[in-house]
Amino acid sequence: MTRRYAIILLTVLLSILTAGAVNVSPRIFRNYTAANGLADNGAQTILCTKTGRLVITTAGQINFYDGASFSYIDPLDENIYALSDYRGNYHLYFDKYHHIWLKNTGSVTCVELITERFVPSIEDVFAEFGVKERVMDLFVDRTGVVWLLTANGLYSVETKQYIKTRAGLNLQDLEVYKDKFLMLFYENGLMEMYDITKGKRVAENRPYNDDMARHYAASSLVMMDSTKVYQIRNGAKEAILMQYDVPRKEWTELLRTPYHLNSLVKHDSLLYVPCEYGYWTVHESSYETTHFEALSIVSGQPLETDINVIAFDRQGGMWAGTESRGILYSMPYKQPFHAYPWGTPIANQLGSMMSNVNQWPKFRDRTVNCVFKDSRGWTWVGTSQGLQVYRRESDLLPQVYTTKDGLYNNIVHSVVEDRDHHIWVATSYGISVVLFDEDGKVHFINSYNEYDHVPNEVFVNGKAMLLPDGQIAMQSLDHVVLFDPTKMSTLDNSYPFKIYPKLIKLMVNGIDVNPTTEIDGKRILDRALSRVWGLDLNYNQNSLTLVFSALNYFRPQQTFYRVRVLGLDEEWRILSPFSSDMVDKDGLLHLPLIALRPGHYTIQVQASLAPDVWDTKPYEWTIDVNEPWWRSVGMFGLLAFVLVVMAGINLFYYMKNANLRAMRNSEEIGLINRIYAFVDRCNTSAEVLEPVVEEYTSAQPDPQVELDEDFLKIYKKIAHVVEFERKKKKMTMRRLSNAAGMDAKTFYQVITTNIFKSPRPLIKQARLQQAERMLRNTKEPLEVIADKCGFISVNFLISQFFQVHHVTPDQYRRKR
Repeated sequence: MTRRYAIILLTVLLSILTAGAVNVSPRIFRNYTAANGLADNGAQTILCTKTGRLVITTAGQINFYDGASFSYIDPLDENIYALSDYRGNYHLYFDKYHHIWLKNTGSVTCVELITERFVPSIEDVFAEFGVKERVMDLFVDRTGVVWLLTANGLYSVETKQYIKTRAGLNLQDLEVYKDKFLMLFYENGLMEMYDITKGKRVAENRPYNDDMARHYAASSLVMMDSTKVYQIRNGAKEAILMQYDVPRKEWTELLRTPYHLNSLVKHDSLLYVPCEYGYWTVHESSYETTHFEALSIVSGQPLETDINVIAFDRQGGMWAGTESRGILYSMPYKQPFHAYPWGTPIANQLGSMMSNVNQWPKFRDRTVNCVFKDSRGWTWVGTSQGLQVYRRESDLLPQVYTTKDGLYNNIVHSVVEDRDHHIWVATSYGISVVLFDEDGKVHFINSYNEYDHVPNEVFVNGKAMLLPDGQIAMQSLDHVVLFDPTKMSTLDNSYPFKIYPKLIKLMVNGIDVNPTTEIDGKRILDRALSRVWGLDLNYNQNSLTLVFSALNYFRPQQTFYRVRVLGLDEEWRILSPFSSDMVDKDGLLHLPLIALRPGHYTIQVQASLAPDVWDTKPYEWTIDVNEPWWRSVGMFGLLAFVLVVMAGINLFYYMKNANLRAMRNSEEIGLINRIYAFVDRCNTSAEVLEPVVEEYTSAQPDPQVELDEDFLKIYKKIAHVVEFERKKKKMTMRRLSNAAGMDAKTFYQVITTNIFKSPRPLIKQARLQQAERMLRNTKEPLEVIADKCGFISVNFLISQFFQVHHVTPDQYRRKR
């Protein structure tokens, strides 16, 4: 006890003695708050996912950061599950079952990563895990396995088995070692180790006695690193950081403070321990500790704040979550630019060295901002329209570099060459460097602004120089900027990390799409966009905008994309914030796909920090635009079936009609032939007319045998047609009906009714007419006339002639 109070007293005395000398972190931080989209300025935990996206918890909310903007989800009361045994503060877990678990004092919430929504019923999740009894606490080990503390013991979701815990002691944390041993950490400092496969206790250990245990029993936080376990234990006010060497079974005290230590993370060889007053670093091997009570922010002012958590992204950037000042970000590399305000000794000294520069020089009879001749003999001219370079004195037209090539601003104020023969340019907004490759050709242009600690102000014409030690000084309106190009990590592009694209936003037909969005009654997404690798769309959902982020927290303005859309364009396109409007200043790629035709498309995207380095596998997203229902395969099949059926029906009726036509044509031909025979018979003189029974008996004519009056009338009209035209062209019933002046139907009925009757009346009529002509025109005797006209006898001629003319042939001749 005496030793403990002595340490506290010594710490207080040291704090008093050093109150005027706050140790400021050498890192420079940029601040993000609720004004940038955070749900709240109190950042409790930060974790970087495997894809590089940041997950930040605030006052119960889960925030996601995609490198340009924040989004968050807020829990409802029904999403919160009470944990009676958890006494610590915010603790964030990722499990292997696609969940995020956020514990706070006495409660837990769960987010399903597939949909990025809070689970409505955590009891249902526990039931799926195999636990139906009340859960008192929850843990997730470093392998992602969930452990549930119940009245029956500690339940492993992986093995479905219980492990008995110490009765009467609050289990505060756990971790696994070599995926075989389970380490349990209790409130009194006790550590128990179990063999998971056997379910047996194999070791136990304590770092301190019961007296010390009472001071550090409030909460525990454990981090496993290879063969060592680091543990923070907090009491009512004080805290202690310890290390446990598992093979040696030894505890080592690393740090003790009279205030809380909030969390810990290891990066490179240092442990970072955020606390109520800035953060501590502890070297993993030497155990050397350093306390940074304040942070340097971009504005240059020190910031003293309570830090809850520190995390490192995949690029090595440091993120600090504060209690009330949002989150802070520091680049993975030391800031290369140092801005010294006017009035400081170094600014005054450097300013005097550049005082003799002509700020408005002439070049080829025109006033420019600056003129510089480099070691190659090239002349660089700073103008208001960009950076001009004349490679030979005889060049009439220069090559011009502008914002489209990588400059942040086209108004160039000063130019200088470094020892590696790169050209540095100061503009009205930022500093740029023209980088050359080994062949002396321009490689690309990189630029720096206030994000890199370059003052956001206009630079002065011509005020730039290379110092003897290789550093470069450039004068701006209120500062002198000093930097060493040889120590800049952004020049050789040899970064120890790579960046990868991630789909962060989707618009379909101008509508922002999320898992709850429906368009024309169809839900576009069944999961969170971060888990989507393919889209299935209707034919009228074919205008899309996809937004990609490379999660380039380090230098978003130095993000290059390589894109192609298979099925639309086979060629790769390289896009950057300088060369295309499709990449914005935050490094986001906005890819529009307008009026896609039905088909399959594959979008391939790569991201890089240089325009010629593409050594990562392209990420792929697929889009299937379906044909309209009336153009689908099924509809085409149905249409083909219907067409086949209709063709069959048409063929059936065609054949049937063809048969009918053939029958009708055959009948018509037969009828016409009958007419021909009828006419021929009427016109022939070979047949001798003989008396029939009716003519002897004077019986009434049989209507079934006697020709109709209508037929006799039309016969006179068609007889000459048949006689004179039958050999000239094909005869048809329609031609004969026209000749008869009768419609085809009536004509057909009259003909078919009479054509099969005997033509005797017509023959007799024709022969009587012939006999009449001979009586008028000749003096032939009746015997001759009867013979020539085809009557069997003179008496038969006389009787038939009398029936018609009511006179005998002789009487008829005498009257004529």
